[in-house]
Amino acid sequence: MAICIWRGDAQGVAQVDKVTVDNVEVGDTFTLTINRKTVSFTATAGTPESVYQGLSAAIAAAAIAEFPSAAAVAATDSVAAHLRLTGLADGTPFVVTGTTNNGGTAEVAVEVLRSGGNGVNMIQQVSLPAGLASGTFTLSFEGQTTGNLTLDESAADIETALKALSNIGSSDVTVSGPNGGPWLVEFTGTLAATTQTLLTGNGASLAGQSVSVTTTTTGQPGDNHRLKIVGTQALSETVPIGFSLMPNEPDATASGTVHSAQTDAQWLSLLAHVYGLASSSSLSLVRTSSTTATTRTYTIEVEIVAEKAGHAVLAPTVARSTIITYDLDAVVSHTIVSNGGNSTNEVQAVTLPGNPSGGTFTLSFQGQTTGNLTFDESAADVEAALEALSNIASGAVSVTGDDGGPWTIEFTGTLAGTDVGQMTASGANLTGGTVTISTVQAAVANQNEQALLTMSASVTSGTFTLTYDESESTNIPYNATSASVKSALQSTASIGSGDVNVSGPAGGPWLVEFIGSLAGQNVTAITSNGTNLVGAGTQSLTISPLITPTGPAFWDNAANWSTSSVPTDGDTAILEASDRPVLYGLNQSSVTLAALLVRGSFVGTIGLPHGNQAGYLEYRDTHLRISASSVRIGEGAGSGSERIRLDLGSGQTDVTVAGSASPAALDEYAVNVLGTHAANVLRIYRGSVSSAQYAGQAAVWASVQVGYADDPAGDVELLLGDNAAVGSLIAHGGQITCFANSGSDITSLLVTAGSVVIGGTDGIAQLDIEGGNVFYHTTGTLGGNTVVGGSGTLSFEGDLRDKTVTNAITCRGDAANVLDPQGVVADLTVHYQSTSRFPELGTNFTAARS
Repeated sequence: MAICIWRGDAQGVAQVDKVTVDNVEVGDTFTLTINRKTVSFTATAGTPESVYQGLSAAIAAAAIAEFPSAAAVAATDSVAAHLRLTGLADGTPFVVTGTTNNGGTAEVAVEVLRSGGNGVNMIQQVSLPAGLASGTFTLSFEGQTTGNLTLDESAADIETALKALSNIGSSDVTVSGPNGGPWLVEFTGTLAATTQTLLTGNGASLAGQSVSVTTTTTGQPGDNHRLKIVGTQALSETVPIGFSLMPNEPDATASGTVHSAQTDAQWLSLLAHVYGLASSSSLSLVRTSSTTATTRTYTIEVEIVAEKAGHAVLAPTVARSTIITYDLDAVVSHTIVSNGGNSTNEVQAVTLPGNPSGGTFTLSFQGQTTGNLTFDESAADVEAALEALSNIASGAVSVTGDDGGPWTIEFTGTLAGTDVGQMTASGANLTGGTVTISTVQAAVANQNEQALLTMSASVTSGTFTLTYDESESTNIPYNATSASVKSALQSTASIGSGDVNVSGPAGGPWLVEFIGSLAGQNVTAITSNGTNLVGAGTQSLTISPLITPTGPAFWDNAANWSTSSVPTDGDTAILEASDRPVLYGLNQSSVTLAALLVRGSFVGTIGLPHGNQAGYLEYRDTHLRISASSVRIGEGAGSGSERIRLDLGSGQTDVTVAGSASPAALDEYAVNVLGTHAANVLRIYRGSVSSAQYAGQAAVWASVQVGYADDPAGDVELLLGDNAAVGSLIAHGGQITCFANSGSDITSLLVTAGSVVIGGTDGIAQLDIEGGNVFYHTTGTLGGNTVVGGSGTLSFEGDLRDKTVTNAITCRGDAANVLDPQGVVADLTVHYQSTSRFPELGTNFTAARS
């Protein structure tokens, strides 16, 4: 089966629960409870929304540590209104329950479904191309066309021209905007609050417009070519190092040899030929030298700063010269620091934004202007016109784009990698153009206000009233028809006949719509009075999970395990070399592991403390509930864990504790282990351990064996609680306390070192003490043939209740002791053997209390 290693690094997911309520009446109480702590809200309105808001505020005001954050969520088209409870981001879970209490009276809930109001008029915008010089245009609406309009027309003139159309009345449009536009045309009057056909425009008679030139990519030169040449020779050498330079550039003019003692000018001269440069001034040269105790090194750094600067250049091949007058043992190398190049060409875009239908335009570059270019010029013709300029060489531009543009112009050739100035343009001779019409405000129709009246579900009889604008209606029966509700509303002072319409079944819900003189208005809200309604409470509160919590501390999250799966039957679970705790998802009671191994290198924790650090008693699972045939804790290097809580259930288990850290709190033990199989075994060699420490916990151990690693007295601290039933207990050291109230006697107790305190009411069937101390505080019977030997002590001190010892106690040797100074064992008899403490009585004698 699988070996599963704990990772504890899953992503945290916060728990989210949804709380919904129904059949709310004023006076009903809704309560949420976590860990026996409650938050309540009494409804002041008959709507679920009011309860959600009230509970959210009450949770915030209570500031109870166990409670998560709460928020009232409003209804949307896809989500009903509810109260949302959200836990911590790390996935810390919470357990919440809810109750309700009927304290309310029935009512008629009033909900405004749609607020009334005037509609919104449609507004269209009319725009002309930029840069126009002269000409006229026309506007058309549904087949009717205005007279000619000048390019600098006023808003008033545009409005007059539109109103002159046969299909637009004298009050049907309002036009605003500056002379020359853009103009905003609002449809009013008989065309108000309705969607209208878009106006159209004809700009064929317009002349002159702007030409747009923008820089989309700024030109940038590339990196310069740089080369480093290094030569190293023995410090004792007296001849120079020869450097052979073989060119790789196609236009190189010479190769040659230069040596370490030659001048900068001589180096630059050869390098210029090797790189194919017209002048050595196109190069930068830096020479340095350094020495060690045994060597001398020359370094020559070369950079091309002109002619081929910014371009990719092929470096020469550099080697040690084989000429015998030079140092033939020198070491020569070269490094290409930068090949050069990686320049960016400038790109500019030219567009005719006004969509001209005729005419010409020109482009200018650094003082030079092209000939006339037609409005529908091809990219090839634009390129030819630019290359005809005296300052743009052939191949220095590349133009792409559709006929009529936009055109994309890339500067190449001699202008490649150069930040050139942006071109300018003139469109004074362009003709025609697009009159642009767009909708800037859509129409919204007039809207009547609607309200929904809903009767409480529990109502069985009675009447209610409705109030509008401070005027109360006549009494309305609980099961009224929509016609009766309409008549009652019309009985108020402010609602006339024909001003309201009511629909819906008898008993509601009733839909009220304001019409007539109240149509299209945001009217006064209706209120209700249900004092005279009669019914029983049927309110409800439901809690539903929306998001299940998980995170890095969850045992049951597959992402926290090396196998990407949660350990299951027959697997071995290993926790080691980690400080990541296991806190949640602890109920694994259906799983039986082959082994659970918690190494000493695991310094995280398993389970939750009895008391939460936030100040409350823990209400979630505190123990990892899982069965395992073998459990081994604290083995290997490391200080171990300060808190391990295990409930091994009813399966048989063999538990070994090799070590633990000091417990996390003063009232705790580092390891707390439970299990109820009759054959369970517990072995402890070092650490702080308890079993069934708290009330309500239970454990059964066929055998408990306590040893030690280094210190018999101090290596182990063990507490066996009230309901820990123990068969055989062997103590070779440690400090052991047994509350001993399980109802079954300890079968046998063997003590060779350490201290054992037996309290409670359970007895011991057989007691053997070879060393250490046993404090017998229990009222249970000490049976069998008790033997105290070595340096052991059996003490009845510390508990004044009567004790029963079935048989005489054997005390062997001078170092062994049986102590009962308070006389709690009424018929105590001690057989002393091999002792010299009372010479006059011999080495073997019997002492009995009389």
